Parts: sequence; structure tokens; C-alpha cells
Amino acid sequence: MIKKLYNQFKRYNIKIAREKAQKRGVVFNEKLYAKRQDSTLPILLYYGLFILFSGIFPNLVQYIPFWAFWVILVILIIRGLNNYFGWIRIEDV
Repeated sequence: MIKKLYNQFKRYNIKIAREKAQKRGVVFNEKLYAKRQDSTLPILLYYGLFILFSGIFPNLVQYIPFWAFWVILVILIIRGLNNYFGWIRIEDV
């Protein structure tokens, strides 16, 4: 269910970006834009969920170690950069 919502959100963002590019008369590269979305959306969703949970459950958030938040964030950033630039590729054997 989450993956379906994520894909719908991504398709909606691509549709809006394509319409904006057509209005401006700019060439729109859908593959590159989808790559950017795959790289940045997990980081933005992580921030959004963390802010949401810190507002709803402020006492629970104080028990989460500070370093855990940053470790997850750095992992998501490295994963996003790898998805965008394709430094490490995992081949199906």
C-alpha cells in the first residue's frame, strides 16, 4: 500500500513537472526527472515523518538517540546519490 501511494505521488509530480515544462516551452526529460524523484523523495518523506511524529509524540521522540536520526539520514542521502549517479550497481545473478 505504501509503495502504491509512493508511486502515485511520483507519477503526479512527474505529470505536474511535464505540464510546467510545456507551459514554459522547455524540453522535459521524464527519465531524468524520475531519477531525481527516486533520489530525493525518500529523504523528504523521512523528514516529514520525523516532524510529524515529533509533533504528535514529543515524549517518544526524546527517547530516540540523536545519532540514530543522523545515521538514517546519511544512509538515505548516500542511497539517493547512488541511485542518481549509479556508482554501485547490483547485478542479478
